[in-house]
Amino acid sequence: MIETQVKIHDNFSVEFKTGFITNNKTKDINEFKINTWIFIPNGLDINRATYSKEQFYRDVKSNIRLITPIYSLDDILKAGRGPLPRLQKALDALSIDPTNDIKKEDYLYQVKMLLCIMKSALRREAQIIANTADDKEVIHLVNRYVSQVEAIALEYREKWEMLTRPEISQEQRNYYLFGDNFLGNIIEQHTFDIMRKLNSRSVIQSINPILNKLLIGEIDHKKKRGFSTLEEGNEEHNSLIITQRNILKKFVESDLFLQIVKKKDGAFAEQMYYSIAAGVAMIFATVISFFATQRYGNFTTDLFVVLVISYMLKDRIKDLMRYYFSSELSKKYFDTKLKLSIRKQEIGWLKESFDFVEESKVSSEVLNMRNRSPLVEAENQTYNEQIILYRKWVNLSKDEIEKYKEYRLSGINDITRFNLFHFVQKMDNPSIPLYVVDKDKGFSSFEGTRIYPLYFVVQCESDTDKYYKTYRLLFNRNGITSVSELD
Repeated sequence: MIETQVKIHDNFSVEFKTGFITNNKTKDINEFKINTWIFIPNGLDINRATYSKEQFYRDVKSNIRLITPIYSLDDILKAGRGPLPRLQKALDALSIDPTNDIKKEDYLYQVKMLLCIMKSALRREAQIIANTADDKEVIHLVNRYVSQVEAIALEYREKWEMLTRPEISQEQRNYYLFGDNFLGNIIEQHTFDIMRKLNSRSVIQSINPILNKLLIGEIDHKKKRGFSTLEEGNEEHNSLIITQRNILKKFVESDLFLQIVKKKDGAFAEQMYYSIAAGVAMIFATVISFFATQRYGNFTTDLFVVLVISYMLKDRIKDLMRYYFSSELSKKYFDTKLKLSIRKQEIGWLKESFDFVEESKVSSEVLNMRNRSPLVEAENQTYNEQIILYRKWVNLSKDEIEKYKEYRLSGINDITRFNLFHFVQKMDNPSIPLYVVDKDKGFSSFEGTRIYPLYFVVQCESDTDKYYKTYRLLFNRNGITSVSELD
């Protein structure tokens, strides 16, 4: 199964989050294909001549990581095989033999996994609260959220006493404190998110005191531990905290990120075909040389001219055949192949490729999803939309993924950010003057905003399903204004 989400990442970047879920129990190897057609207005002057494959891959940044195991806040608090009992077990083992490398590694892993699971649970709970329409239910959910968060934070922080023993190294203590700091950060982040999303509703007056109490408690704890807190008006201090939070995030989530070995797809086949091209060109030159020698003899002016011409044609034949083979290989092979591994254990691979395609080679299903208006169709008769096809093919081993540690992992997330900076360089000014009739003055003027659309048609295909999605992104020289999924 494939799950997709699209959102604005920053002013000039759009983020595609794709989940590849290995839920086909009848097969060990699960296969996924993602084809994305990007329809670009001709006025942006993005085409095969102005936008190369190398530029595209510089504009695309991908992070590939394991999907975080799904637990609710209530599940985290439950006894049994949840993240808190597993952390307790790892701490007990570390306290018995604090120099054992395996036990140290497992302790750090359990700290990171608890915090990753907590972050995911907080995000889902905040979404549930924000999407709840009934105010009474919102108040109930907020009270439950606060009590569960406080209970989880207290249980994590009480375990700190086990690390104060002298036989525990300062490095192990620091890891736990990093986790404590990160825990406070994500509690603040998602609590503020709830308040922000409900700020326009009347229920905010009832829930603000409840959530403020939680936030004040977190700030007090940070000060007690000596962690830095934000200070309004202190820009330099706050910038350092932002940097620190980014480092903490990478530290905590590091065990979910995959090791990737990147190489060119079909490199051996390419060299073989290029060798064939060189061989055919050499055969041509040798045959010409043989017959010219037979006819004109050795060391004659005619032979010299024929050999020079044959050499010139040999190079052209070789280059033409290389071009032909390169074109044919691009249909069969991808640009790059990424081997995906968890702790040196390969779990699968991902291939990707980019190219401009002619509209005549785009299927009718995709063109129907694009759904051009009659005006755009009329414009297209003179100024064709440029179409980029970005392909991904993913193979994952369900068994190899499930072997990883103790948690049941369902697949991987591919988080791809596409930067549009190159697309805005030849845009017109974002603001244009507009005029309307005014009975007194004759006319009045005001500023309008010029926007450009990009359409993404995404085809998702797995062993169990196949479907299309269409997204429209609106942007101008100031950046992205919106991105939305179209029916």
